Amino acid sequence: MNWLRDVSRAVRRKKHVSSTQQPSILVRCLSTADLSFVGIGCMLGSGVYILTGEVAAEMAGPAAIISFLIAGIVALFSALCYTECATRFPETGASYLYAYVSLGELIGFLIGWNAIIIRILAVSFVSRGWSAYFDNVIGARVFNFTMDVLLDGAEWEVPLVSSYPDILAGVVSLSATVLVALGTELSAKTGRVFVLINIVTVLMVIAVAFVYADYSHLVKHGGFAPMGYGGIIKGAAAGFAGYSGFEAIAFAAEEAKDPKKGLPISVGLSFVTAILVYMGGAFAITVLADWQNINAASPFVSAFEAVDAKWMSIVIAVGALCSMTGGLIACAYCFARAIFVMGRDGLIPAIFARTSTTSHTPTVATMFGGIISVIASIFVNFVALIEFLSLMIFVEFVIVAMACILMRYNPTRDHCGEERNIEHVVQEQKQRQTCNKELSGEINNDMTYQSDNDQHSTSSSTDVQAPRFASEEITPAEMDKRRQTVRATIEEQGQSCEYNKDLPAESEVNNHDVANGRSCNRFSASINNESIGELTPLLGSLPPTSSQILCQSEKKPGRLLWSSDNPVKTVLSSLMVFIVSTIVIVWIVSYKMEEIRGDNDVLTFVLMVAAMLAVTGCVPLFMLKQYTDEIPFKVPLMPFIPLLSIVSNIILMMRFEPLTWIELGVWTAIGLVVYFVYGIRHSKEAGTVPIIPNRYTQVSKTYS
Repeated sequence: MNWLRDVSRAVRRKKHVSSTQQPSILVRCLSTADLSFVGIGCMLGSGVYILTGEVAAEMAGPAAIISFLIAGIVALFSALCYTECATRFPETGASYLYAYVSLGELIGFLIGWNAIIIRILAVSFVSRGWSAYFDNVIGARVFNFTMDVLLDGAEWEVPLVSSYPDILAGVVSLSATVLVALGTELSAKTGRVFVLINIVTVLMVIAVAFVYADYSHLVKHGGFAPMGYGGIIKGAAAGFAGYSGFEAIAFAAEEAKDPKKGLPISVGLSFVTAILVYMGGAFAITVLADWQNINAASPFVSAFEAVDAKWMSIVIAVGALCSMTGGLIACAYCFARAIFVMGRDGLIPAIFARTSTTSHTPTVATMFGGIISVIASIFVNFVALIEFLSLMIFVEFVIVAMACILMRYNPTRDHCGEERNIEHVVQEQKQRQTCNKELSGEINNDMTYQSDNDQHSTSSSTDVQAPRFASEEITPAEMDKRRQTVRATIEEQGQSCEYNKDLPAESEVNNHDVANGRSCNRFSASINNESIGELTPLLGSLPPTSSQILCQSEKKPGRLLWSSDNPVKTVLSSLMVFIVSTIVIVWIVSYKMEEIRGDNDVLTFVLMVAAMLAVTGCVPLFMLKQYTDEIPFKVPLMPFIPLLSIVSNIILMMRFEPLTWIELGVWTAIGLVVYFVYGIRHSKEAGTVPIIPNRYTQVSKTYS
């Protein structure tokens, strides 16, 4: 069963990421304005010219304005979770990185696997929309030429395959890919131009709409909300997809000039702009025409034709094509980074992590994803895949909300989400002691620990030791300097922790026992004059930061010992209970309410139990301490907003057909095969064997 244990450890290993900006092969060239335009371009895309019509004509009527407002607020909950994670870990990867850090390698791989296909197919989908819109403007000449010359007038009738090869869509997709490969700064500036043209166009549409507006359209045929509250919510669920491009900003974290400040500002600007644009677009079409007469496929054109303003169709066509072009560039940028970061981590072949020496972009990953998007643009029928893509996005948002909560309650500050107490340390050190001694030679220089009565006991037994490379010497003066630094850092925390000042220098110590004392996860300290343990430097590292020193005094009275000693495991268990209970509640409310109204006692009992479990699962989240030091941006009202994000996404996920879930299962199964055949063996984390992921460790042992 050793292989099973090894596999279990491998799938749960977590990526070690620094919270500070690290040197990268990618160039930090994106300003806050660039990040904002990347987000706006990806969020608007083709949605403002198509999605507004679908929601107004088929779901909410004039109340589409409210639907887009609700959708924007709900999407903002997810965006806040992304922003906290992105500012904490300023690297590319977005949802993949956050899942890898907090939930382990297997979950991280599957999220990254989904993120790649989502962005590649998004490029293909928008390319098809661009081609269709352009072809409609020029009188369907491209379609007619393709049918007459290539297909002899006979359309294809193959499942999941388009009725005809859309060559123009393939050219558009390839063009966006090449632009992204040429350089991040170039693609960002180009995308900014297209996004600005789109925004100006929408503003012009709204201004002209005021001139031709007939406000009586807002209350005709059933009033402002003809479909009622249900129609507004249904419209919000559809409109939510229009805001899903905000994660493009998180993908750009490693290329942002100042991610800790730029990312939160750009997310805020992007959402304000997108919400106003969507609400303005919905308002424009519903005051220009009766909502029942709106053409969902081309809402703005049909609305202006209703008021004899056909000249606006040219303006709308230019704005729509520019909007989709900006979205194409942003989506191509995202899939290139998603492929690149997984190649860099070794979960897919390392060739995908190669970058150009001139453009400093991951050209191999960009062109690989571009080729797939070109093929999909030409041949794939996206009608059958739209719900599949939406479902994967909602799953991604749930995972990121979970990751945000887990990292907020993680006290270890090792940025790998791994909770290690002294027992884990001792066990791992014993397992690796032989290997360490082969590397560094016999080491018999253990640190001395002093007990309450300042007595040192000597033992002939072999203590667990923190290895140090033989080539590195630490002088007594340097050791005393480190002790003073650690002591000063603790005092800055305002704790009553104090190191024993009478400890002998390292040169005077040899194989002394560890004094009895209490350990606090990563460190043991004396609290209110209790015995304390010295910190043993690991491989001559530097002292820890103030946020890495956690004392028992942080534990508040009255908390359950098991939860306070294991906060990450406790929070993860709570989240799982909450999510499963929420799924049961949403499923019953969505599909079984008629049976409950018919006095179905079993379903009523299940609903009540699920509600109680959902509430109970949240209790530890309000009892445990949150660790907010050194987090540049914090999600407000933690954990309410991430939990609301989880609930909102689960509600949206429940509306998908069983076939969509089967498609997701098949794609996930393919990902599992790739991971267990390649990723698990080549992961960069498999090659790291740190005894402790942080700089310092304390080894504590009690002798009777």
